[in-house]
Amino acid sequence: MRASSFDFIGNLDTLLAVILGAVLATGGALVAEIIQDRLARNRREREAARFFGEVITSIDAILDLAISSRNIGHPWGRVTQRFFETALREAAVYERSRERLFEIRDPALRFDINGHVLRETVPISALLEQTQSISEGELQLADETLAPHLRKSLENECAQHMADREESLEALLYQRAKSPEIVARLEKLARVDFKTSYLRTPDEDAAAATPKTETEKPMA
Repeated sequence: MRASSFDFIGNLDTLLAVILGAVLATGGALVAEIIQDRLARNRREREAARFFGEVITSIDAILDLAISSRNIGHPWGRVTQRFFETALREAAVYERSRERLFEIRDPALRFDINGHVLRETVPISALLEQTQSISEGELQLADETLAPHLRKSLENECAQHMADREESLEALLYQRAKSPEIVARLEKLARVDFKTSYLRTPDEDAAAATPKTETEKPMA
């Protein structure tokens, strides 16, 4: 065999080694990129779940304060209204970052989060508007010179606003009761605890506040 044949075989081995090295390097870089992309996507999803879990928990904690304040003084006084207004401002944080929902890959969870926040904020806006309308109507009714037919019309309007406000409150309480289930799903995804003690029912709060007595041990 001629020397040129040996040179060709040696060069071919070198070329194959270079090609194999390039393939392995490209494949390794591709695998590393896929892994990094998946890790980054998982991290963004956890951060989004944590964000929305904290926002929902914060809104509901403020709502609980608003609902509790109705038992002190006037049920629809300024303090109660301030709490509801604060809950709306907290919901605005969600609205500004709603596009982060798409970082959560579960479409059913995305739908439930968005629907839950909307079904909480709409009744809050409605009952605040109804409270304002009632206050304006009562101020007009305080005018003793008001014509009887106008007074009757205003009284009917106020009564209707009051009924509508109670319906808005019922809708809010109904949706508020669904928060723990959504928050639990976000906790699982975010791998954090959103202090679900804020999401307990009044009966659960009472049970948690009741001191537990130790079981007496039999004397030796």
